[in-house]
Amino acid sequence: MTRQSAHLLRRKALGILLGLCATAAIAQEDVDALSQNQAREALVYALKSNQIDAAYRLASGLLQQDPSDPSAHYAMGLIYSGAGDPRAARKSGRSAYRFARTDLQTYSAASLNAQLAFREKRFTQAQYWLRKAHTAAPSDVQKHRVVRNFKQVRSQNPFRFHITGSLAPSSNVNNGSMSKYMIIDGVPAIGVNIGDALALSGIEAMVNARLSYRLRTSSASETRLVGRFFSRQVALSSEAKDIAPNAKGSDYSFSLLEAGLRHAFRIQPKGPIWNLGVIAGTAQYGGSTLHDLLRAEAGVAWTQNKSSGLSLTATNEWRRPEAAPQTRDIYSSLSATYSHKLSWGDQLSTSISLHQTDDATPIFDSHGAVAALRYTFTQPKGPVRIAAALKAGMSAYPNYRVGIIPVPGGRQDISVASELEFTFHKMHYAGFAPTMTVRALTTSSNVSRFDTREYSVSIGIQSAF
Repeated sequence: MTRQSAHLLRRKALGILLGLCATAAIAQEDVDALSQNQAREALVYALKSNQIDAAYRLASGLLQQDPSDPSAHYAMGLIYSGAGDPRAARKSGRSAYRFARTDLQTYSAASLNAQLAFREKRFTQAQYWLRKAHTAAPSDVQKHRVVRNFKQVRSQNPFRFHITGSLAPSSNVNNGSMSKYMIIDGVPAIGVNIGDALALSGIEAMVNARLSYRLRTSSASETRLVGRFFSRQVALSSEAKDIAPNAKGSDYSFSLLEAGLRHAFRIQPKGPIWNLGVIAGTAQYGGSTLHDLLRAEAGVAWTQNKSSGLSLTATNEWRRPEAAPQTRDIYSSLSATYSHKLSWGDQLSTSISLHQTDDATPIFDSHGAVAALRYTFTQPKGPVRIAAALKAGMSAYPNYRVGIIPVPGGRQDISVASELEFTFHKMHYAGFAPTMTVRALTTSSNVSRFDTREYSVSIGIQSAF
């Protein structure tokens, strides 16, 4: 079709529309006088010029001709929304999405549904539809607009959730020894590591879900009800079953369920953000309750020029072991994290933490420190975004013994871990992108049972915005 003929068609459609509007009635035979394309052009003009009555009749006529016409359903959604009928608007918006035939129609319908949900303060539903819109967005301009709108909705949504999952083949799912012999530095006796005391290979499946709900907020403070669920499930390889015939993957499963309250506040308008929290929870290992816990948290965070941040966090956790409910274990930690956005855009973060455990069983008393460094490349390398991390730590168990044999100087472990994380940002769906993390961990100990090594490659998903 030439530009001149298209212009003539538009003029014809406009002429018919204006004539119909002048009579204030559009019958089905009048819509039939237009081709579907002409009727849609007239419908667009009617909406843009606020000819709502004409737009309604045109859309109704199109739907009588084709009940699955996405453009007509979309127009009905706009009309019902403007008329103050949100229920009918939602129904039309969902129909427009269901019958969409192109990416642009899908994007437009999803965006409309997000707007309708936002107006009714259905913020989580609005986020859902914005993720749908992001998937169908026909260009980067629309994608960026969706991301911007998503962040605005998220800031107003009292409910927040962050869920990640991964599947990881691992060379050591049970933190077993890489040595067949039990050797204690400074002790002439030698034992043997057998069964699941040795490293067992397999597959780890992990889910980590963090949820929170804003109870109250002001310009200077915010209070949230928080919850967390973490699950790690293990499937042993055939090789691992040969090494430890009596072992099952469920023997090494771990789950954690927590709930509590966190309060953040500023004392001065531009001062640091202080955080206080109380968390209660329960942990399971191998299908049985490991311990119940109660944790107190306190922290403070500073930001400077939106490019640098420093935070300090202290925790004290009381644990009641299921095996000895009349006793208490106390875990304490103090950590500091500094992050800085470099002049070329990359992100560098460092952290150091100190920890101590006062266990009801003295041989498990421990203290230690961990230092970590993480570098995130802002610019993607082709279809991949890359981050690298390095971590080193030490732990000391001054009262440790193996059976009746005390370890001279106590048990001492030194661990080093490295990690490469790849995010395939071009392969996203609904704003979720696949990730691949390559990890290596080595622990050296003066008790060979704790000389461990693990290599894993995990495949997961995470939100791209």
